[in-house]
Amino acid sequence: MNPDARIGRALAPVDPPDGFAQRVRARVEREIQPTPAPRNRVTRLLAIAATVLAVLAGPLAWHEYETRREALAARAQVLLALQIASRELNSAHRKVVRPVSPALAATAAGAPEKEGRP
Repeated sequence: MNPDARIGRALAPVDPPDGFAQRVRARVEREIQPTPAPRNRVTRLLAIAATVLAVLAGPLAWHEYETRREALAARAQVLLALQIASRELNSAHRKVVRPVSPALAATAAGAPEKEGRP
């Protein structure tokens, strides 16, 4: 058999069986039934409640975030101030506790200097 004839016969238009169009329309109408109203209403109410909750909770969460951010910034400033104060106190402590030279310390204490020692 000729391949072109086989292709022509395979692609030849075929009439659908009787009642095909009515069965397709009936099936489409059955499948396009709207969802029941109570279930749809509950879903809608839940969506509205979630939206209201998000609108009300959003600013509260933002305020909490800002408060925490400000507290962390204040903490960092306090720690910096404590470091600066500690550095200054250590510097002052070194100046008071350790004299400049041992000879000056002995003279300041009233002890005579020993000769022969550099």
